[in-house]
Amino acid sequence: MSIAARRRVGVVGLLGLLAGALVLMLAPGNPGALRLAGVGLFWWYAVLAAPLAAVLLVAVVQRLAPSAESIPGGSAALAVAAWTSPVVLALVGARIFSGAADGPAIALVVLVAPLIALLDPVAGRGARSNLVAALAISAGVGSILWANLLLLVDVWGLVGLPRWVASIMAAALALLSAALPRRGGAVGATPRTRAPSGPGLTLLYHGGALGFLVSVAVIASTLAVSPWGAWRDVASRPALTFGARNTWVTEGRTLAAPTVLEFTEAHRVTALSPATYRVVEPGRFREWQLRAGESLALRAGDRLVLDAGARLRFEAGKRVPGAPASGVAWADPPERGASSTAAAVLAVAVTLIGGALALAGPGRGLSGRGVYTGSGLVLALVLGALHLGVYGAYEAPGLSIGAPALAAVFELPTAVVPGAAGRALVVLSATALLALFSATALALRDVLGRAMGAARRGDAGGTAPRHELAGPAMTTFLVAASVASLWPADATRVLLAGLGLAASAAVAPRLAGHGAGSRLVGSLVGALAFVGLAALDRHLPAWAGVVGTYPVLAAAPLAWLAARAGGRLPRPRDADTIDRHGQ
Repeated sequence: MSIAARRRVGVVGLLGLLAGALVLMLAPGNPGALRLAGVGLFWWYAVLAAPLAAVLLVAVVQRLAPSAESIPGGSAALAVAAWTSPVVLALVGARIFSGAADGPAIALVVLVAPLIALLDPVAGRGARSNLVAALAISAGVGSILWANLLLLVDVWGLVGLPRWVASIMAAALALLSAALPRRGGAVGATPRTRAPSGPGLTLLYHGGALGFLVSVAVIASTLAVSPWGAWRDVASRPALTFGARNTWVTEGRTLAAPTVLEFTEAHRVTALSPATYRVVEPGRFREWQLRAGESLALRAGDRLVLDAGARLRFEAGKRVPGAPASGVAWADPPERGASSTAAAVLAVAVTLIGGALALAGPGRGLSGRGVYTGSGLVLALVLGALHLGVYGAYEAPGLSIGAPALAAVFELPTAVVPGAAGRALVVLSATALLALFSATALALRDVLGRAMGAARRGDAGGTAPRHELAGPAMTTFLVAASVASLWPADATRVLLAGLGLAASAAVAPRLAGHGAGSRLVGSLVGALAFVGLAALDRHLPAWAGVVGTYPVLAAAPLAWLAARAGGRLPRPRDADTIDRHGQ
């Protein structure tokens, strides 16, 4: 069996692990809710058994089928830094914290997607990229930068830093990181074989990863409870309520964003600063101007509308507005078995796997040590984000009130560690995210260089001038993303839109094979289909809603079919010669 065939078997095995999660979600009788040692079977599979099996499978395949083309040192950080950016980790933590039906499955997809890219046998081909694919990958890079800056300004906003200051600081650090010189490697090295990063990337990435994992470890040691112990505790609660020591109860908190709170039981809130309290009751609307110390009684079914900046206090022992109805609803929500949830998980999986393949690019073979280190780093960071979400639900289920959805979980240290030490730990976490983002920007510069270089197999120097455009392009993207992040937006949608476009226009045609002309046709079809479906999102019928939300579900197959169909058309003999020789 050839090396490529063995690596394809590894990719199929990883896809099989993802399919196992979907089977558990859709299986009759909900077997995923069965408890083993007090923890649900679906959780055991998605957050422990399948991740460990995936990393082990990658290690075995790498040993049996090493890449034919390896990159020197620093490649492990390069391989995963573009993927494990702060916004991806925040996505995992936020989905787990909120009790989303797809939370564990999304965490598994985030872990498996870059591992598939590490084993991708198609990535070793010397096929030329085309302008449409290069533009789609560039758009994906821009969306990753924008989504990360949206997250970072929200996280630093939790410690009181103005939005514009946080945006400029994060973009400036990323610009400095992206300006780090490339390491040339051996004499005669080409843009495809030289080490794309020096010690700067490794230092930034490992430092950021260590800071993030240390903050999670401090939280775990302070709470003195294991992740599975915290999970069992949350899952056994009849309701998620405000604890007597919760800061929302003791000293109150200030809303960082406009908020709508829905109450399912009688509750009394106390204003700690002058603000307007708007209550939407069944059949009527009321409004009060409350001063500090005044209270407002609310009933089940009321909706309270508050502006950003309002400071208030809740009652101890009452349900957290917006939280799952109970611990069981958090651990095993009934909608997990719905076909719509499975379709959404499938769509996110296609988006993330396609995005990971687009970021990996062609010809990025890693040494065995690089693969082992890279897969281990991904596993550690994803599990760290998972633990952060579980500990957040355990100790402070009200963190998301008045806070941006993705950023809320990073404020957990203030609820766990009292006083200035907790705030310092939040700053440490935010600084670690900055370092991870800077490493991501440096790795994405290399992604841009590959996309713009359109490397030809065996061509030692023809791509260098175009490759050098990556630096100015990265500067432009960072400045534009910094300006765009001054206005709030949904970072998750931004991230998935960019990765979905790259998957549709760059990856699907490449997987179809055939010549450069057919891949260009596939890229055009994929890009147009993705943009068209995204624009028609609100006009699509209800049964096609998932396609409007995730256009990659239709755009990627259409791009693949177009590339395959284009490959069956007769071509001039000189075109065949070009495809065979990559010139």
